Amino acid sequence: MIEVLTKPEVQEFIKAHLYDDPAVLMLRANQYPEWPMKEIVEQIQSKRKAKTKLSSWFQTEGIIYPPQLSMEQCSSEMTARYKASLVPEGSSMIDITGGFGVDFAFFSKRFERSTYIERHKVLVETARHNFQKLGLSGLSLHHGASEEFLTKDKTYDLIYLDPARRGDHNEKVVRLEDCEPNVLALLPKLLDKSKHVILKTSPLLDVKGAIDQLGCVAEVHIVSVSNEVKELVFILDREAAYQAKIHCINLRNKGNDTFEFTFEEEENCSSGQSEVRSFLYEPNASILKAGAFKSIGARFGLSKLHVNSHLYTSSELVVGFPGRTFKVADSISLNRKGIKGRFPAMKANITVRNFPMTVAQIRKKSGLKEGGDQYLFGTTDLKGKQLLLCEKVNTQ
Repeated sequence: MIEVLTKPEVQEFIKAHLYDDPAVLMLRANQYPEWPMKEIVEQIQSKRKAKTKLSSWFQTEGIIYPPQLSMEQCSSEMTARYKASLVPEGSSMIDITGGFGVDFAFFSKRFERSTYIERHKVLVETARHNFQKLGLSGLSLHHGASEEFLTKDKTYDLIYLDPARRGDHNEKVVRLEDCEPNVLALLPKLLDKSKHVILKTSPLLDVKGAIDQLGCVAEVHIVSVSNEVKELVFILDREAAYQAKIHCINLRNKGNDTFEFTFEEEENCSSGQSEVRSFLYEPNASILKAGAFKSIGARFGLSKLHVNSHLYTSSELVVGFPGRTFKVADSISLNRKGIKGRFPAMKANITVRNFPMTVAQIRKKSGLKEGGDQYLFGTTDLKGKQLLLCEKVNTQ
């Protein structure tokens, strides 16, 4: 299939029809009886996704992409670069769950020799083709099970794995023991072959529970892109201290938000509560996923609105908060007449945290549509339920 998809005329067709409707292209399949049109249309759909997700690959001629579902699930260039930045340069690394190879490609640039293992032959062939196009060197690619290579008498500076999160019936799985390979079963071998192991997991995995299961976690990186949690990255070390350091990262095109803490710090610190004041703060998604609800308030000298609201407030503006900052204009009601006076364009960006109505219910009752420059927070403070009219503050 790779030989067909890399033919110059097929590649030109993909480029020429990159933004065409896939359904329309499939209707024209009989015009190209010698071509595998289904696979070509899949290439078009995945390459279109790569324009923003894998920009350097998109700009490289002749890259072969996986089907759209795999393209959705693979690492982005932004997260792959970040993970690669976590490790020092070294002699050798091995990726025992190679897949499409995005993470491997970026890790390999930091090592003299890099080994890729993948159990699906077609992915190995695709990766080999793409790595050549990308000009990567010092690579060794193998088709086989990861367990086979861990039995060999060889050690590495780094082992990386991103276990498959699909069950026997193609259903999504989250727990470590349900993934393939089972990292919990492999863990002794992994730590025997390398002092440093990096494990990527689903963003839905419980962080505290995984730390307890693994037992050798030095760091956890909760990685978001544009305030959406994309993946959890566990750095495993057989000499890891008891308390893992939690890194909350929000990757953005214009600078990254970062926040670090430990669960011990979270348990021992205190964050005061207050009714809403002049400024409102919403932590980014990585911090909320981590559960750093007291640490974030204590670190920045903020008061929490309510124990379950996860919004913070202050009388004076605090700069550098890792999340969104707002100036509170007023507390309002959902009276339609009053809404029209407050929102001339009848548009607002609505968020709810610890509030009895959903965003959809607020929109239905108020008539407000999505968008505009005004923000409405449905939440609870010490005085009770509140609808807060806010203006966003740019502190970057």
